[in-house]
Amino acid sequence: MERVNRGVKLGYLASASAALLVSWGCTGAVHGPGTGTQSGTGSASQGNTPGGGVSTGNGNTTAGNSSNGTNGAPGSTGSTGMNGTPGTNGTPGTNGTPGTMTNPGNVPVVAPPANPPANPGFMVVRRLNQPEYNNTVADLLGTKLTPADTFPGDDLGAEFDTVGSALSLAPEYLISYEQAATQLITDLFSDPVRQKTVATCDVSTGGDACANTILTAFASKAWRRPATAAEVTGLMAPVTAAKTLGATPLQGLQAALTGVLLSPYFLFKLELDPNPLSGPARRLSGYELASRLSYALWSTMPDATLTAAAAAGQLSTDDQVATQVARMLADPRADTLLDNFSGKWLDFVNLPSHEVDATLYPKYTSALATSFQGEARRYMQEFLRTTLNVTGIMNAHFTFVDANLATFYGLTRTGATNATDFIKVDTTGSQRQGMLTLGAFLTDTAYPNRTSPVRRGEYVFRRLLCDEVPAPPPGVPPLSETPVPGQTLRQRLEAHRSNPACSTCHSLMDPIGFGLENYDAIGAYRTTDSGSPVDSSGMLPDGTTFSGAVQLGTILGNDPRLPGCVTQKFMIFAIGRLMDQPDDPSWIAYLAAHAQATDGSLPSIIKTVVMSDAFRSRMPGVRM
Repeated sequence: MERVNRGVKLGYLASASAALLVSWGCTGAVHGPGTGTQSGTGSASQGNTPGGGVSTGNGNTTAGNSSNGTNGAPGSTGSTGMNGTPGTNGTPGTNGTPGTMTNPGNVPVVAPPANPPANPGFMVVRRLNQPEYNNTVADLLGTKLTPADTFPGDDLGAEFDTVGSALSLAPEYLISYEQAATQLITDLFSDPVRQKTVATCDVSTGGDACANTILTAFASKAWRRPATAAEVTGLMAPVTAAKTLGATPLQGLQAALTGVLLSPYFLFKLELDPNPLSGPARRLSGYELASRLSYALWSTMPDATLTAAAAAGQLSTDDQVATQVARMLADPRADTLLDNFSGKWLDFVNLPSHEVDATLYPKYTSALATSFQGEARRYMQEFLRTTLNVTGIMNAHFTFVDANLATFYGLTRTGATNATDFIKVDTTGSQRQGMLTLGAFLTDTAYPNRTSPVRRGEYVFRRLLCDEVPAPPPGVPPLSETPVPGQTLRQRLEAHRSNPACSTCHSLMDPIGFGLENYDAIGAYRTTDSGSPVDSSGMLPDGTTFSGAVQLGTILGNDPRLPGCVTQKFMIFAIGRLMDQPDDPSWIAYLAAHAQATDGSLPSIIKTVVMSDAFRSRMPGVRM
């Protein structure tokens, strides 16, 4: 019994010391032997972005990019990229000629500026969120455990749980991390096959040399960059202590491995600057960029291929990064973007928790909610996996339905092998066109007992056009929830918005919401409300008139704000910060224009963002 107690004490001491490391990482700076310092928050100083400018190695801009090589830095071996980095075989791109632009549909195309802004912006240290933690430990340890499911919920920055400034670290997290790390290492050593992937030698016979080898490899993989000799020496402390505490070498190793998972180098996506307080913008190191790419596109740690590229110095040029990005987007793991980016941006991931009055809407079941969610996910997958312009999100003449939705929407579904298959159907001539008529959107933006033109309009303004709606003035009385027989919700709202204090906000949101009033609180099509005909006509603030969701979706699909908004949303998600710094509007316009100048697809926006210096660079500094 004494031996067991000593082993427990050893594990406790190792976990407690590692937890202390986490607390250091959240109070300002993380210090690692020989690795520099990382500020926990960031501030303002100016600097020039390395490799700024769009350039080609021969000075000529590739057709279709609609940019020229003026002021571009020398390209590597004559290759084209978003931000040319100095190369040995390329010549400066100073005489580039404009390329041609493609214009899908009637979407306005703006010629991209020749050069990007200089400042990539300040970052706040980002910790792993719940999906990232679960995905990372699965890839690192081969576990089926999902310990982050029980962690405290992650706060959101904008709509996303990837924003560093929102990802706080309360004491509850430290308790959860310690429990999870212990559970994960115990689970690893309960499976002899998986154990051998980490414990590549027998520490009982191999001694300290064996333990050092195991810890070096494991820490390097878990921390997503090579562990230094000094760091491994620190990790060896539990192994050494086991000898004096009467614990076994294996117990000492397990405690040390637990400490690896409690280190800030595992729990945070750290990027360490030579001078953490100031300095010019710098390109990320290969390992830092590999982590940014992997968590942006896969929501997990870099795989062996990406890690090998970083180790070989193969992420320093545009061509090398573009090759990895293309590989990663083609990988099934990129489908994590559907839930972690699209699902959170468009909010369909939260649909199962949405409440609906079952008395008023008996057709709404958990099965229908699952079908709505599956439709939205498959709908966005079509834009992620094809070259469709993102403007089509608003007006596409197709959707994906299973047997439930085919019945609910009244659409013909052919070619299915079972009731749960989502089959692509042509919606031309129907009342379903674009995301504004998806059941997930219409249900999520309604109240349990009625529709909400205000919520639907605000959703479009904030999430799809990135516009702001003024806050309501204090003291405005709420809309009465008592239905009036024969009076539609629109008529009740028209009376409400006649109040001058309400009209400013409602004149922006309500016309869009009124255009969707043919769809009830669970997205079913209707022509009457409270016994009176639905009026789904409207006029937008610019004077454009429409009637119904189909016309409204076409108008919004041609709104020039939409491509920029999609770009902005992905930048927030992928870079991990709010786009609220001085150069950010210029970055958004610059990158959105570049993506639209190719095909304007979601993959083009993703590639354009991750190839840019807004993604591949960072500005040192402390900002409180």
